[in-house]
Amino acid sequence: MVSVGVNCLGRSFANPVVLASGPAGFGLELKPFFLRRPLGALTTKTITREPRSGNPPPRLVDAPAGALNSIGLANPGLEAFLADVLPEIRELSTVRIVSFAASDPSEAEVMAGRLGEASGVDLLEVNLSCPNVEGRPPACERGTAWEMVRAASDATSVPLLAKLAPDVSDVVEIAEGVLEAGASGLTLINAVRGLRINRDTGRPALARRWGGLSGAAILPVALAKVFQVREAFPEVPIVGTGGVTELGSLLEMLMAGADLVGLGLGVMADPEVPWKLAQELEAWLSRRDIDDCSEIIGCAHRGGLGVGETR
Repeated sequence: MVSVGVNCLGRSFANPVVLASGPAGFGLELKPFFLRRPLGALTTKTITREPRSGNPPPRLVDAPAGALNSIGLANPGLEAFLADVLPEIRELSTVRIVSFAASDPSEAEVMAGRLGEASGVDLLEVNLSCPNVEGRPPACERGTAWEMVRAASDATSVPLLAKLAPDVSDVVEIAEGVLEAGASGLTLINAVRGLRINRDTGRPALARRWGGLSGAAILPVALAKVFQVREAFPEVPIVGTGGVTELGSLLEMLMAGADLVGLGLGVMADPEVPWKLAQELEAWLSRRDIDDCSEIIGCAHRGGLGVGETR
């Protein structure tokens, strides 16, 4: 019997497939799929302290092998989330990761404290890297990222993931900082900053000009960041996110060192794809006579499949 379960961050995941923050919203529209088959985890769309309507339209545009979005963290705010949304999320049979963002360390402390004490929140993810809001994301500077994570981690005992940006010169340095500050694990990566031009008008296609590129186009970038960080921190839990749309890219992400794998844009094309990939992973392992998913996690660092000991 093949085991696709993953144990990390103090939790048991039915499989390594995670709904990444954003495209799946709060996961409630996907409830019928949760009722039929298990999934590793759901990450909610990012919550902020106050409600946000997001950026003006247009805020989504196609790109080769992906899409650019400039949603701008549209969400109902902390209080509405706790009162109206979280009770429904509690009914989903999966590990529940709540993503949040803050404008400064004091707000991060409040957000982490309130969310961490709420029933139904299994893990927290602090979004330090959204490319679609004003100002420079905290994940671009080690000191700023450290301050945000320290404030959040001090406010809760719930394990905290720090979501980092791809658009930095040294992701290992930023990762080191947030781990020192108290992060329990890392989510790598957020969308890659990009631009498209409307060929009829000659102006940027998105109202805010820049957007976050996601989809298959960013898979090599995400793999490189996950590989780098896994090499530097062999035991740190990593959620690898970015460009995973089918079994091959899921396998590559696991082999690069991700313990869990987040799916984003692919869910918009096929809402059932996370569950399909979980099944396909199990079938692939069985065909290769691999008994446990852990045998392929990080194997690219051990010389390949079947080389060295499992993590």
